[in-house]
Amino acid sequence: MPTTAAAQTDLEPAVSSLAAAFAHDPITSYLLQPGESYPSRLTQFFSLLLRARVALGMPILVARDEARIVGAVMGYSTAPHDWPADIAAEWDAFERTIPGFVDRQADYDAIVDSCKPSASHYYLGAIGVEPSMHGRGFGKELLEGFCELSANDPRSSGVFLETAKESNVGFYERAGFVEVGRGTMGGTRLWCMFREHARSRG
Repeated sequence: MPTTAAAQTDLEPAVSSLAAAFAHDPITSYLLQPGESYPSRLTQFFSLLLRARVALGMPILVARDEARIVGAVMGYSTAPHDWPADIAAEWDAFERTIPGFVDRQADYDAIVDSCKPSASHYYLGAIGVEPSMHGRGFGKELLEGFCELSANDPRSSGVFLETAKESNVGFYERAGFVEVGRGTMGGTRLWCMFREHARSRG
């Protein structure tokens, strides 16, 4: 099951895979609010995030079942990551279409910021596999691929992520992550986790 760096032509199928994976996710449901427009908001949400990361040269990996993309992982490296002005403007416009989004995002960011390590690290912003492909190892391959990128960067002490699904906590723990904090936003619990590189412990 090849896991590779995303090319520009991979963005649209990667967005579709992430939108399918996060259709019922507590974090995106909290931020974007369920309803008739939720699917289109979710697609636009991931499109903006992926396009920004491509523009900045940030880590994006995709998983394929034969030739078809079925999952993706994306995040930030330790490098600065101010968004390009045009994509930032699109994001601002997107925020204004969703009542209360800015306040909910601020609640989310406050939890994440209070738990993330002070040392330079990679941030895993989203990882997802199409539901029909669960149980086939794609998620593990994407996670390990992202962690390998971080481990190969001498500036990075490890990988930080968060999840709002308790069922995901064991998956990340088996991959070497430990809980470093948690919080609640609007009734949704958020677990923050970190996988430290061996060299950082040494």
